[in-house]
Amino acid sequence: MFSYAGKTAIVTGAGRGIGRAISLAFARQGADLILAARSVSELQQVAAEIRSLGRKAWVVPTDMSRLDQAQNLVHEAARLAGKIDVLVNNAGGGSSIPGGVGPLEEATPEAFDAVYALNVKGPFFAALRAAEYMKAQGTGGVILNIVSIDGVAPAPGEALYGSAKAALVSLTENLAIELGRYRIRVNAVAPSLIDTRLVARHLQTPEQRQHRASFFPLGRVGNPEDIAAAAVYLCSDEAGWVSGVTLLVAGGAKVPYEYFKWLRTVNPVPAEFRM
Repeated sequence: MFSYAGKTAIVTGAGRGIGRAISLAFARQGADLILAARSVSELQQVAAEIRSLGRKAWVVPTDMSRLDQAQNLVHEAARLAGKIDVLVNNAGGGSSIPGGVGPLEEATPEAFDAVYALNVKGPFFAALRAAEYMKAQGTGGVILNIVSIDGVAPAPGEALYGSAKAALVSLTENLAIELGRYRIRVNAVAPSLIDTRLVARHLQTPEQRQHRASFFPLGRVGNPEDIAAAAVYLCSDEAGWVSGVTLLVAGGAKVPYEYFKWLRTVNPVPAEFRM
């Protein structure tokens, strides 16, 4: 099951973390990969790992917040590999621009534009370009958007990012309906806290790790391979009748950790009820 033999996949944000794990998982199943991210050196390392598995890998440096680069990635992938079977829109994240993180009343237009360019605009138009090639090939295809638990539940303090991911969830559902006639499936995966470089500062000690893990019913923090396993299924032929869904991969949690932090800030537990 889950053979990717003969398939070619584009993965954005492929240099590290979730994107790297998805790329390697696809390669182990037999896929050739087009790897996209801003960091060329990291992409080259992943490409070397994929080639060591006997698969082909091409590196296409891309900033997904730039619309022209997001669209060119798909054209370049088709030129290099000759076809596109799968697009994984994994690149995303918050913004370091003032107003990108924190209370919504502190949001700025500049931060809003930056967050939506990276998490909505770039992935959406890359998906449209990929769909054009998939339709022309006549064999269908798969588009997978990596969103976030922040996009399916409240995430105070990260709500700008969460709203962008929620927009991508909605676009996922609508694309699935409109592209289904061409045998193009569109799904999303919504991770919660994943042990990557972006959250490493919160997991530096056993105590920090245990504190974070305590918010998940399964009792641990997620890892990139958890998301890669979900991606392998959703992009495989075995998921051939699955489209328009957002799969929450969050250790049993239904709301983001940020929600609990915010709740305790504005509504602290009375001393008599504290354990």
